[in-house]
Amino acid sequence: MRKKGIRFQLIIWYSCALFAATILVFAAFYFVTRQVLFTHTDQILTSHGDKVAEVMLRQSTDMRQAMQKEAFINEFNDLPGMFVVLINNQGEVLNSSYTINSGDQVFTRLYQETLQLQKPFFRDEQVGSVAMRFYTVPLNIQNQFAGAVMIGHPIDVIQKSLNTLLLVLVVTFLVLSIPTVGGGYFLANRAIRPISTMSSQLRRINSENLNLDEQVSNPQTGDEIEELAVTFNSLLERLRLTFNRERQFIGDVAHELKTPLSTLHNDIEVAISKERTKEEYKGVLKEAFIDTNRVISTLKNILDLAWSEADSGRMKPDEINLSELIEELKDVASKMATSKHITVEGVVEQNITILGKQDKLYRAMLNLIDNAIKYTPTPGKVTLSLHKKGSKAMIYVKDTGIGIAPVDLPHIFERFYRGSKADKVFGSGLGLAIVLGVIKAHRGTIEANSKIGKGTTITIALPLVKAFST
Repeated sequence: MRKKGIRFQLIIWYSCALFAATILVFAAFYFVTRQVLFTHTDQILTSHGDKVAEVMLRQSTDMRQAMQKEAFINEFNDLPGMFVVLINNQGEVLNSSYTINSGDQVFTRLYQETLQLQKPFFRDEQVGSVAMRFYTVPLNIQNQFAGAVMIGHPIDVIQKSLNTLLLVLVVTFLVLSIPTVGGGYFLANRAIRPISTMSSQLRRINSENLNLDEQVSNPQTGDEIEELAVTFNSLLERLRLTFNRERQFIGDVAHELKTPLSTLHNDIEVAISKERTKEEYKGVLKEAFIDTNRVISTLKNILDLAWSEADSGRMKPDEINLSELIEELKDVASKMATSKHITVEGVVEQNITILGKQDKLYRAMLNLIDNAIKYTPTPGKVTLSLHKKGSKAMIYVKDTGIGIAPVDLPHIFERFYRGSKADKVFGSGLGLAIVLGVIKAHRGTIEANSKIGKGTTITIALPLVKAFST
């Protein structure tokens, strides 16, 4: 089942948002208009109702006599369009400005509600075929309920006006729906077009044309879409570099394996070309043994490199007493350096622990120490030190060797990097690339500082146990 595209979702969201906003505006306009009209009507009813009640209360304590006086008749005549009803405390209609149908229960209901509330109130009622809004004022003489004044005003015109307004708003909303959806489609297309272009360009990129500087076009919009394009191009550049490194790595591995295998092949070919003496066969086997060792060593380094560059998150670390490990390496280094009359020294802080794989870390450190000893002239000195610095364990491998040329220093941890003659201290194989991978797998960092003729210092920072898990 095909999922709904982003374009469709944008159209829906845009249309729904605009519809909701339009409905809110129209509803607010309708209810504000309704409130204004009824408020104006209520003000008129209140003014006239209070006036009639005041006049009546001044006339007499006898409601029936007061209702017959000319003043009330004149007061009714002064209220054109108003429906005035006067009721006594028994609910009887004493006087009204219009003829009242005896079967009409409207005023009975209003009278009963007046008895309950004992305060002025508004009610909408249907009197015959006319919709009326009534304002009822209770009359109290000497703190006794004497009756009520009911002032009514037709609201048919208001209701018809509101119905017409509602119809206009609904029709307007329906008419606006078409351009709203059309506008949503246009804006969605405009917003999605750069993404569609990038998607099409990305589909055309593969391993064959990745090296042809293929990139997605930058829409220059100054927003998140431009940021996405820049991110894609940055990703493509990293992939391009990775592919190039892998191709170079495969070529370098093939070259490293080709030499010993070719030598082995030639030796065997020569050996079987004719009968040889026992000593000659032993010589051929000895050369074959050396060549096979070179092949095995290269393959072993490749496997170590593959492990070191694997996701460090998959490594199940063990707790390592780094102080004991460095002390052991110092002893091994002293034995390795004895024949060259090189001194091995250094201060090792005790009880420093980290998390990781001890065998991998041991071999990586041994690789560094071996390089330091191998390319330090006699007499020389190699220093191996360890101490804490904040949440890090700091390891220093320092020698007084021939140093590394500045032009080669940034590249010494690359696989199969071929340095200048001054950089023969680190050879040209996989050793330092493996060291870098192991240190990264332990969430650490490594850097080298060197001066030609004065030596090299390798600095390694590894997180302590508490820092490793955070």
